[in-house]
Amino acid sequence: MHRTLSAYVAGQIIPPFLVGLLAFTFVFLAGRIVRLIELVVSRGAPLDQIAKLLALILPTLLETTLPMAFLLGILYGCGRLSRDSETLAFKACGVGPFHFLVPVALVAVAVSVLTLGLSIFVRPAANLAVKRELYAVAKNQAGSLLKENVFNDLFPKVLIYVDKVVPPGNTFQGVLIVDQREEAAENLIIARVGLLLSDNETNSIGLRLFDGRIHERRDSGAGFSQTSFNVYDLNLELGRILSPLDRGPRSPAEMPLQRLGETIRSQSAQGIGAIPERLELHRRFALPFAPLVFALLGIAIVLARNPSARGRSQGVASCVAWLFAYYALLSVGTAMGENGKLPPWLALWLPNIVVGLISLYLFLGTLRESPLDLKPRSWIRALSRGRPSREAAAK
Repeated sequence: MHRTLSAYVAGQIIPPFLVGLLAFTFVFLAGRIVRLIELVVSRGAPLDQIAKLLALILPTLLETTLPMAFLLGILYGCGRLSRDSETLAFKACGVGPFHFLVPVALVAVAVSVLTLGLSIFVRPAANLAVKRELYAVAKNQAGSLLKENVFNDLFPKVLIYVDKVVPPGNTFQGVLIVDQREEAAENLIIARVGLLLSDNETNSIGLRLFDGRIHERRDSGAGFSQTSFNVYDLNLELGRILSPLDRGPRSPAEMPLQRLGETIRSQSAQGIGAIPERLELHRRFALPFAPLVFALLGIAIVLARNPSARGRSQGVASCVAWLFAYYALLSVGTAMGENGKLPPWLALWLPNIVVGLISLYLFLGTLRESPLDLKPRSWIRALSRGRPSREAAAK
């Protein structure tokens, strides 16, 4: 009987879980799709590179949406059992809360293992690949986007004017550059020939200028200073070209787990706190632990729910409310961890601790066969008395 029950409960969870996974992933992906389309329309990036970028972004999104979809699967799928009074029928047959928890916990372990694999192995490699692919897009498009007889503003605080672009597009004749990147100075660079160069190791591009002059004007003094050169290298930032997409997460998010641990130990030996690295390390284990917390939370809410509440939207509303609370705690904890107000382990595990304690409290209430009213007003009255509000639940 228990195997049949486990298969039945798991069968109620998986369909809404898959639907929720598609829905949540599409919602998070929608904004990035718009930016990718902008790369195609305004920057002329090829579609195959855009498709590759789209595939590389998915692991980062799935790491977040898998736990979210799992909670939706519990609240919507198992919520149907409560709405149809099937939980009461099971209870009459001697099936207790732990019998419901076992199949949900098995699915939760599977989702946690999948999320852990994405977090430890797939996401860091995908983040690094995204960065390299964005650099490839910028390198391929930078030369072709420099137009003749136009002031090109592709790069932040740098205007580039060329008289002629020599095919295939990385050589220019008659180059004039206005460089305003220094706060206290402004440089006007004139060169006879310019050559676009790229460095694959540092993911940077630059212009090598030949036979020219640099006119420099500083705010502290009057007039210009002039310097002639035969060869001059000018580094260019990719920020404007890559603006349709984020430059990517910080470098700790691109490190394999072993290298991340080595970096933490190395910086700790030098007396450096290594806060970004420690936050990333705990993130890789805290998020995969969330489905286990959501399993206890979802079963407790479903079993404590009033069977007369038959609205199908109730499961979705509960899911959104609890997910908002969880990820709000995650955002607050991460911000406090970055500022040094919380230790990194507590900053990332704070949502699991808080939601986990609430879930345990709710689950223990179901074991005592005391239906709990989940309305905030009843919670305040219950906490003020130090016990669940049975009177409010009866109403």
